[in-house]
Amino acid sequence: MKRISAFAFLTLPLTFLLSGFQPVYAPAGELIHLAKLPDAINESSGLELADTPNTYWTHNDAGNAPVLYQINEKGKLLKQVTISGATNTDWEDLAKDNAGNLYIGDTGNNSNKRKDLKIYKVALNKGLKAQEIKFTYEDLPAGKIAKEGRNFDCEAFFWHSGKLYLISKDRGASRTAKLYSLPDDAGTHTARLVSKKELPGMVTSADLSPDGRHMAVLTYGKVHLYPVAKGSTQFFAQKPRILDLPRSGQAEAVLFKDNRTLILSNEEGNLFKYTL
Repeated sequence: MKRISAFAFLTLPLTFLLSGFQPVYAPAGELIHLAKLPDAINESSGLELADTPNTYWTHNDAGNAPVLYQINEKGKLLKQVTISGATNTDWEDLAKDNAGNLYIGDTGNNSNKRKDLKIYKVALNKGLKAQEIKFTYEDLPAGKIAKEGRNFDCEAFFWHSGKLYLISKDRGASRTAKLYSLPDDAGTHTARLVSKKELPGMVTSADLSPDGRHMAVLTYGKVHLYPVAKGSTQFFAQKPRILDLPRSGQAEAVLFKDNRTLILSNEEGNLFKYTL
């Protein structure tokens, strides 16, 4: 294992230190501040590529209008679109498929009590009316969920080969990320549990690189970068590199701009770039 700082070591949960979890800390890269976001975007919680180079879609967090905002890397607001038939109960992340459809995750579930979880599927070039992908979790227990078992909040998902992959935010113990798969077509579905992974911290966003060879999982102040074997969907199978980003604030969104570049945004209204 590579040496890590005393601070990084002490911030790992005790369960990880006792279980032999050995993260590989990457050499510090340069986190570049690109811009302040426009005032209209007061709680950026998701990022996805827009059609024009160096521009992105983003949205606000819970309780805001069901609006997507297109911005560039200088923080200029280029466009805003209201999604017809959608409600922003708790929008948390964005994804995009190979056909250009955007997926908006109304999947926030802070108290683990929601019964109306859904992902909106929107074809921006065919109108702005959303299709609904409603879902429940395969392993959701009946009745009240104990505080330590609250691991049914999702703020991170991405699209791959006809499926959406959701990663849980462990609000109970901050130590286990659960990976689920979900069909990408409208209807009512069950999110199938694919795997579990010990991962310190609470997951706030995720993305898969365009070549499918790396998965980025964002927690506060860190990106866990998982190598993925060619053609594999075992996204948690290999040991991650951990990118320590202490200046990223309360980062809520991560996106692969390309295979070597990450774009991040935080709730303080900042846009960043990190080159791998």
